[in-house]
Amino acid sequence: MMEAVTHTWDLSEALGRPLELDPELAGFALAIAHRVLPEGEREDDTELPFGSVVPTPEGADTYGQLAAYLGRRPLS
Repeated sequence: MMEAVTHTWDLSEALGRPLELDPELAGFALAIAHRVLPEGEREDDTELPFGSVVPTPEGADTYGQLAAYLGRRPLS
């Protein structure tokens, strides 16, 4: 579930954010991420599709917070 929600953000970001995404889903996925993934640096040899935590952009919505926690950076 967390991965599917995150990849939805990935696709929306890659397409220039044409989709209105459900903040409740992002909040649920973010709560899961905080429970199952370590904060900060994540080892490079991990098989997870998530990088280390990056700074959350100022004013980020829940999807932006999720993306940052999972190592993604907005394209814009």
